[in-house]
Amino acid sequence: MFLNETEERLHELGVYHTHREISHQPLLWEKAYQYVQKEQERIQAYFQMITGKHEKVKVILTGAGTSAFVGDTVAPYLAKVCDNQVFTIHSIPTTNIVSNPEYYLEENIPTIMVSFARSGNSPESVAAVELGGQLIKDFYPIHITCNPDGYLARKSDDRTLLLLMPEGSNDKSFAMTSSFSCMMLTVLLIFQMDKLNQLKSTVNWVTESGKNVFNTAAAVLKEISLIPFTNVIYLGSGTLLGLSHEASLKMLELTDGNVFSYFESPMGFRHGPKTILNDESLAVVFIGNNPYTQKYDMDILKELYAEKQRSQLKVLAISNQFMEDAKENSDYYVHLQAEPSTFDDVWLSFPYIINAQILAVYKSLNLKFTPDNPVPNGSVNRVVQGVTIYPFK
Repeated sequence: MFLNETEERLHELGVYHTHREISHQPLLWEKAYQYVQKEQERIQAYFQMITGKHEKVKVILTGAGTSAFVGDTVAPYLAKVCDNQVFTIHSIPTTNIVSNPEYYLEENIPTIMVSFARSGNSPESVAAVELGGQLIKDFYPIHITCNPDGYLARKSDDRTLLLLMPEGSNDKSFAMTSSFSCMMLTVLLIFQMDKLNQLKSTVNWVTESGKNVFNTAAAVLKEISLIPFTNVIYLGSGTLLGLSHEASLKMLELTDGNVFSYFESPMGFRHGPKTILNDESLAVVFIGNNPYTQKYDMDILKELYAEKQRSQLKVLAISNQFMEDAKENSDYYVHLQAEPSTFDDVWLSFPYIINAQILAVYKSLNLKFTPDNPVPNGSVNRVVQGVTIYPFK
């Protein structure tokens, strides 16, 4: 928990569900691992059925909005650890698939479509699966969803692998938080079933790191939220680029667009996007574990901090292990304070996103919004509305 308020007061502030859903993520991660472990035989049988028939399989990781960013975050890692002689990994939003199916769905290429869905009722999520079945000869859907009563859960058939996220992950609040991280952990596990037992120590580290964020970082994030910044930029390399997209969306959603947000890679940021910086900017740099990549992360951090000589830009650095260099080149510094690890950067995504979620909540409350429903006029909805799906011939 990070808001020191009574349950009644949390309801009054319109933040009860968001606060709860962010806070219980480490617990749900443990449950998600246990679920995959319990379903191990069924999951392995599904993949063996596919690889027994096909030498090469295309994997599409898909969803809309935050659900799409699950795929964006994990795709570089899965492309590295999966057998690329068998699986080719692609992250493609449902919104792209539905509007341009012929670009992404190929009749004679066996395809696994992994659909990430909180509700399982988004029009694009439903349509993407239907198009896959319509256009692809050998089509294998995997539905990773938080809602057992949603369309994707109810319409699963014999060729579908349905994976239901732990109870409590079907976020009631407007913004996706625990749903995002639970689906992300699950897909990382199911594509590494041969390493599931070894990954238990990794999941334990992820869980402890997530808990530490509430104990060590929340006060700093609250202080940052009081700065009158009007735009925030999240920067991350590799898998942390996809996570930066999700982090930027959380701020945009929970402040009803009143805080403009942007994301980019540290190296890409110099190529034009850096012009966004002004006296009302907050730049957040996610520093990775990879020693080589870390050099580039630190270069942009130092460059941004040097900008303070001619602007009121504020800089927040977030790293795994304590780095004196990062502390000296940032206005605010957060590190995980968990046991040191050399895990791939994708595992940092779990505690890192909690930092972004908490910061967005604090900023939302400071601006007098209600995080559970920051867009009361209904122009944007928890489950997207107003989408027309046209028949594809």
